[in-house]
Amino acid sequence: MDNGAPSYATSRSRRSHRKSRLGCGNCKTRRVKCDETEPVCNNCLRHSIECDYGQPPSRSIGSVSNPKSDQRLKSQQKQTTDFAFISSSQSEFAVPKRARRETALKKTKPLPPSDTETAVAPRPFQFSVTDMALFHNCFSADDLKHHMPDELVRLGFSVHYVLRLLLAVSGFHMKRKPSRSNINLHQFSEPDVDFGAEAERHLRIAIQEVATTTPQLNQANSHSLYIASIYIFICSLARGPQRGEYLAFRDDGDMPSLQLFLGVRSILEAANRLGTSEGISQLHSSPSQDSPLETEAGSESTTISPSYGFNHHNFQEPYSYWQPLNDLQSLMNNTFEQSDPCYSTYQGVFKSLCSTYDAIMGVNAALGPDLWPQIFGWLYGLPDILVHDMQRKHPVALLLISFFSVLLNELDSVWFITGWPRHIVCGVSDNLDDYHRKFLTWPLHKLGLV
Repeated sequence: MDNGAPSYATSRSRRSHRKSRLGCGNCKTRRVKCDETEPVCNNCLRHSIECDYGQPPSRSIGSVSNPKSDQRLKSQQKQTTDFAFISSSQSEFAVPKRARRETALKKTKPLPPSDTETAVAPRPFQFSVTDMALFHNCFSADDLKHHMPDELVRLGFSVHYVLRLLLAVSGFHMKRKPSRSNINLHQFSEPDVDFGAEAERHLRIAIQEVATTTPQLNQANSHSLYIASIYIFICSLARGPQRGEYLAFRDDGDMPSLQLFLGVRSILEAANRLGTSEGISQLHSSPSQDSPLETEAGSESTTISPSYGFNHHNFQEPYSYWQPLNDLQSLMNNTFEQSDPCYSTYQGVFKSLCSTYDAIMGVNAALGPDLWPQIFGWLYGLPDILVHDMQRKHPVALLLISFFSVLLNELDSVWFITGWPRHIVCGVSDNLDDYHRKFLTWPLHKLGLV
């Protein structure tokens, strides 16, 4: 070539570049070069639109797959799922501010949940017409309206599993105690609604949400979980005596309702470790007659004595519980050797039971709301060994729960306790042999079963 040729005519070698057809769809549509940056190209990032570069391309039928390409595309797809991008098709879209790529693609760390977010159940709650009828029954039924404090209702609207448990209790109440007032609620609910089934549905969802929240127990949700554990146990009683379920044991070997009650103890022990038990104790500043919230036994165990006076519930039978309990203690002494670890455990539970009998039927008998902590305090303090023996139907353990049922019968007028004492003793009788059944004579007589 002539050396005098102009510079623009001078031959230059083209700069080599990599050709690729793997750009994203947005760049191909706009006919611009895609930098193929993973997991989203700079063009899409700059325009705040979704980039499909990391998504695997559709293959035509009969195409041969490339293992290396497939592995690369899968890696791109996995990386893409770790990031969130703003789509221009979203409502209330606003153009984001310019920022460096490293900042924009930095994985966002979730903010720590607030107290309300920690407590509120993850499922959304939408009131149906039937739910409104159940809620109305909470404040119209005589058995419920005086035992639904405003604080509990406010907690229910903040913590949905508590609200579901309140509705479940109301549903079981309407199922077990139909009255003129709650029958009229049927006209305001869905046709042919089964309030018992609605109660079971709310209870089932609440148990699932409580089970999910309990491993994350903290100072923010300990109160609501404690209340929920109590009402789950109340619901197990509120559905009424069920065939094969006898509070402390079941015929099918499944978990009895007693385990639900001991869940209250587990929550309270965890709250003690967190230092939140003081706030929980404030919930029981004014216990009501139909709310067994105070469950801890506070009196020491003592031995029984015939000098305590008459049973104020039945003056025709002075000291009626003294001899049957002594017979039960003799059976325990003959069943367990003193060297047996179970001996001391059973003796401690028996003495606590005697102390409870003295408090309920002795000369200084408890009346009114004091029945709740006295009666359920014994149940609350049962050691795990004896709870296990009740579940496997050990004869002495079954006799202990039958004598407890006589005390529970003092609360039989409460709607969700009604029928349970007799039901438990009948179940015990069916699971005892002839020798041990003779020790059941007094509980059967006290409950009118003979």
